[in-house]
Amino acid sequence: MEQIMEKVNNDFPEDDQKIRGCGPIALFIIFSFWVIIVSAIDLLANWSLEQSIYESATTIPNVRWIVHGICALLLLISLLIVYFVVKTPRLKNIFRIWVMAASLAVLLDPIKLLFITDQQKTTAYQILVLVFVAILLFVINLRKRKPLENQGASSGTLGMAFLLTAALSIPWVLWGALGSISDTILYLFLGIVFAFFVIQVLYPYLFSKTQAPQRELKVGDFILDGFVVALFLLILLTGLGQNGSQLVLIIVLPISAWLIVGLAMIGRKSVDKAKFSVGLISGCALALPLLWFDADELSLAINGTPGETVEWATRAAYTTLGIILFVVILFAIFFRFHDRFHLSRRTNIILGILSLAAVGAMYLLFGRPGFYGDKIFVVMKNQTDLTAINQITDLSTRRQAVYDNLVKTADDSQTEIRKQLDQWHVSYTAYYLVNGIEVDAGPLYSMLLQKRSDVDRILPSPHLRPLQKKIPLTNSGPVDQPSEPSWNLKMIGVDKVRQELGITGKGILIGQTDTGVDGLHPELKSSYRGVNEGNDYNWLDPWNQSNFPTDAEGHGTATLGLITGKNIGIAPDAQWIGCVNLARDLGNTAVYLNCMQFMLAPYPEKGNSFTDGIPAKGAMIVNNSWGCPEVEGCDAKIYKSAVDDLETAGIFMSVAAGNSGDYGCSTVTDPPAIYSDVFTAGSINEAGELSTFSSLGPVTVDGSNRVKPDLLAPGEGVVSSFPNNAYIQADGTSFSAPHVSGVVALMWSANPKLIGNIALTKKILEETADPYQGKLPACVTSGNVPNDASGFGILNAYAAVKAAIAVK
Repeated sequence: MEQIMEKVNNDFPEDDQKIRGCGPIALFIIFSFWVIIVSAIDLLANWSLEQSIYESATTIPNVRWIVHGICALLLLISLLIVYFVVKTPRLKNIFRIWVMAASLAVLLDPIKLLFITDQQKTTAYQILVLVFVAILLFVINLRKRKPLENQGASSGTLGMAFLLTAALSIPWVLWGALGSISDTILYLFLGIVFAFFVIQVLYPYLFSKTQAPQRELKVGDFILDGFVVALFLLILLTGLGQNGSQLVLIIVLPISAWLIVGLAMIGRKSVDKAKFSVGLISGCALALPLLWFDADELSLAINGTPGETVEWATRAAYTTLGIILFVVILFAIFFRFHDRFHLSRRTNIILGILSLAAVGAMYLLFGRPGFYGDKIFVVMKNQTDLTAINQITDLSTRRQAVYDNLVKTADDSQTEIRKQLDQWHVSYTAYYLVNGIEVDAGPLYSMLLQKRSDVDRILPSPHLRPLQKKIPLTNSGPVDQPSEPSWNLKMIGVDKVRQELGITGKGILIGQTDTGVDGLHPELKSSYRGVNEGNDYNWLDPWNQSNFPTDAEGHGTATLGLITGKNIGIAPDAQWIGCVNLARDLGNTAVYLNCMQFMLAPYPEKGNSFTDGIPAKGAMIVNNSWGCPEVEGCDAKIYKSAVDDLETAGIFMSVAAGNSGDYGCSTVTDPPAIYSDVFTAGSINEAGELSTFSSLGPVTVDGSNRVKPDLLAPGEGVVSSFPNNAYIQADGTSFSAPHVSGVVALMWSANPKLIGNIALTKKILEETADPYQGKLPACVTSGNVPNDASGFGILNAYAAVKAAIAVK
């Protein structure tokens, strides 16, 4: 940097834009590092906090606004002091634009108070702030503007700018996908107002001085101005980046500074100063990543696996980086000719048209045309009261009555709102287990619907955008097929159940709601009910509409293998039906509800859940190795009525506690694990110790302070099935819940009188659990039974089955 400064100074001994002496040069270098370090801390700290919030939204306090506020104020105050102290004109210009960037970063601090998935609100606030500041600067600049003199012809850079924009756009168009119409409009407008702001800052306060027409520019000016503008953009990024977008913006936005500076230098002697071209590049550098990749999907916590969104977004970002570096190096090599880089009006028009056509063709032929934004889930006020139905003693009759009443309530109460949506020509999907409707709409319709008297509340319903290619299946812990009962089966006494009692789960139907199931795996193939009956009523895939059990991720195959696996399962003679509720790593209220309804009353693949459901074909026990956190649109109440009604229908809901125990107590936070009507399982390891990741109670998100989990089951280092005839060793409470599901299958198989008697089944599980003798986390101060670490103790299959047999 010092050599660049000296080169600039030597080129222009009488130039007031030179930086004289070691002191000013040292000051510039020191504060350049200061800006980089503080901005890096700000970006890294906020990105880390957002990842943690994604993993455990209700247990990590949102202090992002504090972190960003401190960093932005540190920069602003320090830069402001130096700006008033420094006398060197060029340094004063530099620090002035950095002060403006830091000021904007401070003004953008309130967006950090919003929840991390509130992208549209965040963008709207960013637009408002940028518009306000840009207009203010425009008015100030207008007053200072001198009368225009004859400064030459047009810059002739527009065609180049369009060509550069097209080149920068191609990776995003090829590997990304647009959000909703409202998302697209917001991000386009954000790019426009950002470009306007950049022009209002850089031209009057930097380029008019450092690139004055009378100056003879050298490559050192190009490098130095580019560096200054890059730090200007870096400071702005700390305020504009949100929820994973920093990952790609940090790669693309600062480096675009040299394109901005290069175009400005080409047009410095022209009438228009190449302002439109500079605005086009700066606006696209910000807008392209935001337009083509949802910031919510750029969290490593949900989409960091190979082949997922993060990989495609970073690939697009690095490709863009490569393109920019190539152009910048080329410009530097031929810098001495930069005053001749002017194109005719006709050439500019032709280049502009060809550039737009090329991007459009790429999008239509090789991209993913269309809009793929989030939806909303409308919860109706009228929810079904099944108190009277609960008195019906015959289980099959009660189950049918539950279905009929739920459907009738939903049909009756949704009539008017469906008519309204039809009039608006808005697509929607109705649900009955929770009386609600998923609507393909954004903020405007959300505001209109919220005013209706029959609507209780409206929740976001996030939908992942499509990927360029299918995600490759990865076995993270491949192992050989066990040759004897694994430690987890021995720990809970499954081997004794088989040897002494001869119970294997025959006559029981398991419902599996997960990433899917490999229906051809030798552990699971023969126990699939659809083997003989066909896939209708036995398999549903709301994600990919597959017509035979498949599993793109492997999680569902592993969890089900522990229940009905021919060699590794707890209840190998039980049958199963399946539904895909999480084919990728971000679900939503509606897709989970799809599968819960299918478990209550299965219907054909192309059927209607309201009219074609058959409760008699539904699952007896449903394994739920999933949870719906706030980032997926769920609130604490969303499935409360659903699990109540499933219990009324005699369906046992086995649920994983969650894997946020490392964050301490009150980490059982996500529905449905938080509810009293489900049986929540935490994880224990082979040594008999509570797994550190196993989520802890009490449940505070709904204000109940309920003790959870209900008990512990093996969930660490557990071996199970994996797609393509493989096996895996895995960790997580996802693998604890299947142990409970399998044991309940054994209990009900041993004594069919227990089938559908949820209260008595839970009581037996609790009373037969072995005492937990391991260490308790520091935040769990009481070892009483039940407690917020181990619940009632450790699952004991042998004792539970014996107790079930004894029930008369």
